[in-house]
Amino acid sequence: MTTETKDKNISRFLTLFGELERGLNGQKENPAHHIRQSAIKELASLAFPTRRDEAYKYTSVTRIISEDYDLNPDSELEASTINSFRIPDLDAVTLVFVNGVFRQDLSDQILFDKGVSLKALDKAIQNGQEQTWNQEWLTLEGNEEKDPFHVMNKAFARTGYLLHVPKQVQITKPLHFLYVNTQTDKPFLYSPQRVVVLEQGSSCTLIESFHSTASGHARYFSNIFNRIIVRENAEMHHYKIQQESLEAFQMNNTEVVQYNDSRYSNYTVDLGGRIIRNNLTAIHKGQNVTSNFYGSFYGRKEQHIDNHTYIDHAIPHCQSNELYKGILTDKARGVFNGKVLVRKDAQKTNAFQQNASLVLSNSAVMDSKPQLEIFADDVKCSHGATIGQLDERSVFYMRSRGMKDTQARALLQYAFLLDVLEFMPHEALQAYAKNLIFEKFSETL
Repeated sequence: MTTETKDKNISRFLTLFGELERGLNGQKENPAHHIRQSAIKELASLAFPTRRDEAYKYTSVTRIISEDYDLNPDSELEASTINSFRIPDLDAVTLVFVNGVFRQDLSDQILFDKGVSLKALDKAIQNGQEQTWNQEWLTLEGNEEKDPFHVMNKAFARTGYLLHVPKQVQITKPLHFLYVNTQTDKPFLYSPQRVVVLEQGSSCTLIESFHSTASGHARYFSNIFNRIIVRENAEMHHYKIQQESLEAFQMNNTEVVQYNDSRYSNYTVDLGGRIIRNNLTAIHKGQNVTSNFYGSFYGRKEQHIDNHTYIDHAIPHCQSNELYKGILTDKARGVFNGKVLVRKDAQKTNAFQQNASLVLSNSAVMDSKPQLEIFADDVKCSHGATIGQLDERSVFYMRSRGMKDTQARALLQYAFLLDVLEFMPHEALQAYAKNLIFEKFSETL
């Protein structure tokens, strides 16, 4: 790759792409590889964001892009280890990935009926119609500027999937993408990629969960991209539960395009990771659309957790709800940057946005920036942000009832985050998320 770059850090990934090319073993004629080649050429002309860029004002990506990554980590794990990360009492179709590599021997058999299809993107785009679709679906609409991490995902993605749900089909079992990462000799990069298309009147539940067998030491970078199309009167529930290693990096770009009467709900739980960045976008292209974003996070030590949301109200009679709550202690840092755009013709819009955080140490930092840009006059829109500490009167009351100080504080923190988890409609997932958070607070007892 001889293309001149504007960013010396980009060169690191151009070299890594050369290693990917050398390992393809004659697969270079696959249409997916042409997409990768086009993406890496585009990446060469870009620069990674810095703190001078408004969107990354509170988040530095220097540590992420300065690592020398491997693309072929060891992916050996026993089924017993994988089973410990499965969600209890969840009846789902589970696809297992170890260090980003799909493990068919550890995954459930995919048995969908009624015309539902789940295909590897490499194979899907060899079909003429699907190839045309994917050229459209792999292009973000919500960002005027190119996001180098999204472009990098297109260049390095090797485990992409296309989920297509036909009209009026309701998938009863959730689809669970289970990622388990291990300690390796060298940091590694993997790039999950999903395109989900829900046709008119259909519905599904999609789960992404990220785990590590070495919670405090394993270093790797998961660079994720989801493009979701929700057609007329379709509905999707989308969960992301993240308990990565405390030295791991994660970048998650998810863009949702919604049409008339569609409903999309996103539930994010961030508990692990060294640097976590969630870019979540919803674009309204029809009336009576509903977008729900619910996020909870707990940061400790030197974790950095950044939730960056954007909802584009471009059509009248739509609504959106955002509620993000987090707890920070030690030297952790949290960011909430939520933007709601109500365009000139989007009358009768109803938009609600709220961020609440507990900062429990003098060294922890929370940056909250809720934004409303309203160009219509007949709307109901509100936003707010609160940052504070535990109510000492409540702590005193619980201690007067026989609790230890640490127990009282842990229980109050747990209750603080439950407000968000209560919005999860799936009982098994809600119980699992509650248990993960309770375990976090139990570590302080």
